[in-house]
Amino acid sequence: MSTGRIFDIQRFSIHDGPGIRTTVFLKGCPLRCWWCSNPESKDPKPQLSYMAERCIACGDCVPVCKPRAISLAADGKAVVDRARCTNCGECAPESSDDNIEK
Repeated sequence: MSTGRIFDIQRFSIHDGPGIRTTVFLKGCPLRCWWCSNPESKDPKPQLSYMAERCIACGDCVPVCKPRAISLAADGKAVVDRARCTNCGECAPESSDDNIEK
């Protein structure tokens, strides 16, 4: 039996052929298609989800980031350097479990 890590479920998909279907996106895609619309699916490890439009620019995440992967932009919003991020979750409060793709 194979297992996979689901990172998104898209309902009412109509773009990749005839009919209506539900599309399940898995982490760890071994393909490297140049037209890939989900590059976040390539890495099989869990990743913290960050949506800049939901950032309230409080800056609380910056001092707790040990690898210094988070900095503040001119508008005060967080900027995440994915290459330095270790996905430790220290920047995300315990009540924000929905920030981690499982």
